[in-house]
Amino acid sequence: MMKFWILLLGSIFSCSILCAQTMSPIYKKSDSVKVEQYLKEATRLPKKTNKVMFFARKFIGVPYVAYTLEVSDNERLVVNLDELDCTTYVDVVCALTLTSCAGKTSFKDFCYYLQRQRYPQGIITNYTSRNHYFSSWILNCEELGFTHEITSNDCPKGKSPFTATQRLNCTYMTQHPDRYKALQAHPEFIKGIKTVESNLNRITVSYIPNNKLGQSQNELNCIKTGDILALVTSKEGLDVSHLGFAVWQNNKLHLLNASSLHGKVLIDKVPLQKYNIDRKTNLGTRVIRIITK
Repeated sequence: MMKFWILLLGSIFSCSILCAQTMSPIYKKSDSVKVEQYLKEATRLPKKTNKVMFFARKFIGVPYVAYTLEVSDNERLVVNLDELDCTTYVDVVCALTLTSCAGKTSFKDFCYYLQRQRYPQGIITNYTSRNHYFSSWILNCEELGFTHEITSNDCPKGKSPFTATQRLNCTYMTQHPDRYKALQAHPEFIKGIKTVESNLNRITVSYIPNNKLGQSQNELNCIKTGDILALVTSKEGLDVSHLGFAVWQNNKLHLLNASSLHGKVLIDKVPLQKYNIDRKTNLGTRVIRIITK
């Protein structure tokens, strides 16, 4: 009898994971139309086109809106191209780029990549299965071969700007569960988030400090236009404070981002070095490259 219950519970658990994985995404018809339109446009681009920037620029002017993924008590893949925050902006552009580079043009294929970025191995169980900390997103996407984090190993010997390190201290979600709708409704999820935090907090990362972000494009040639910039923060319990894409303008590094300050997606007029210095807790940036080959 005990064996029967173990097998039954195992079957129920497996079924719940399978159902979660195959549950249809939440989206509007206009979202799927835009995705397929953009992907089909990309098939006509010259071979050397920077696809990351092609897709990233499609969203300039789109309103900044936070918490767009918190629309269902049951965790599901959410696609919303009409409202973006800094994380969903990067997420969507990355998924479009990977889909296009794979030679795919369907909304279904886009969702395949988006789900695997947002959830480790693409498995959706509940709220805790999402990559809430961007460091989790980076680790997951590197494991899948979607992205590569640039470090000193990618720079000429003796010329690396990655001169600062940070031991991750991700505790914000479990220290402030009252700020998360799902954790308020399901306090039992806090334990799962705590496990994720504990695993992340074993990691030390390298980054480019603010005092080097004012260098020229030639000096900072490890950063390419279209790279993801994850702004390292000293805020208690967080790994990064903001995300965007690198854009070189007039030999200065700028950030293309979904800006809460400006209320929309735009290229900040202020160079990244000044942008960071103006925000006292911003320490520098990590650099992540989407693999497009």
